[in-house]
Amino acid sequence: MEDYLNYTVNVLKSRNYVNLTIVLGNESCDLDSAVSSLVYATFLHWQHQKMKCKVCTRNKRDESTYKDDIFVSLLDVDRQDLPLKTEVAFCFKEHSLRDNFLLFRDDIDLKNLVEDSKINIVLVDHHVLSKKYEFLSPYVTEIIDHRPIDKNNWSYKDDVRSTIEIVGSCCTLVTQRIQDLSALMNRGDFFDDYEVCADLLHSVILLDTVNFSKEVNKATPHDKDKVQFLETILKPSDCMEERKIKVQRLVEARSDVALLNAAQLLRKDVKIVGDVFIPSFPILVEVYLRKPEALKAVSEALSQRKCTVALLLGMDLTGDLRRDGAIISDDAEKVEKFSKILQEWKSPCLQLSPEENSECFFFKQLNLSASRKQYIAPINEFLNNCN
Repeated sequence: MEDYLNYTVNVLKSRNYVNLTIVLGNESCDLDSAVSSLVYATFLHWQHQKMKCKVCTRNKRDESTYKDDIFVSLLDVDRQDLPLKTEVAFCFKEHSLRDNFLLFRDDIDLKNLVEDSKINIVLVDHHVLSKKYEFLSPYVTEIIDHRPIDKNNWSYKDDVRSTIEIVGSCCTLVTQRIQDLSALMNRGDFFDDYEVCADLLHSVILLDTVNFSKEVNKATPHDKDKVQFLETILKPSDCMEERKIKVQRLVEARSDVALLNAAQLLRKDVKIVGDVFIPSFPILVEVYLRKPEALKAVSEALSQRKCTVALLLGMDLTGDLRRDGAIISDDAEKVEKFSKILQEWKSPCLQLSPEENSECFFFKQLNLSASRKQYIAPINEFLNNCN
């Protein structure tokens, strides 16, 4: 895999290619997004190399001037912020994926590439482009996502290939897509050539479903089926023990935020919808709010991101699962409207239990299976009502 990553980064820098395909993960750049992007780009590169007839053309081309198509994973995070994604940094280090072979959003000028290159965009782990990437919409050729379809923000061509299914992890759908395309090629050796990809996918599906926890309730039969398939490749001596150890280590890495200050935690895992800033923490919000200058950090983040409302979402997996959250804004009317919509939302019911707090609207979330994805629909409702 290191050879592939080194090759693509060098060719991209030299602009010595014909067509460029970028596999773009979402703006939170959590482990599911990062691995989905990295593994699928690797597969597309492998597929291209297997399908082109190199033997037939080798003697007819000048290798010194020959240009090929390249497939690149783009991590939607600034290079300096990778250490904030503690579980991503940990997992990549465990799999010997050095960051100098990875491509981050501040490494390239996408607008310049679009103007100068024949470019295709593949979206993984999201299907709604953030504002800064809306110019990429005409170039999107494929989407792999595990969120409910947002038809209001679907702005792609009719021939876009989409794999959208509500499952616990986008890596489940990436695994399935690789299997399907490999079957069309009548080849099943991608994971033999890149066993590290099988291990990455296996790890992420387990983390996202918390090892198929009934309490978290995110796993589907499709997730379980893909984990079992990947285990036929990885051949762990004890599947149950291997699953338990992997999840434990990744949860510990994700929760290892003691050295991060309040401002850094806001950048660890963040999504923006409209003017709503939505950071998600691997600790409870009540713990975050006790950090020095936490509210000041939120206020500065709102100003920097040109947002008016922050929805903080927290989770603690160290014992029994707990979730909480807070709404913070200088506009008290917006806080009241937003909190009312969230409390009354029924699909699904978030089961919010408000608690006294003089600085924000703070709540415990009793629906433990509801993650940030389940907040997107009520957030859009709030934004529509405000406009």
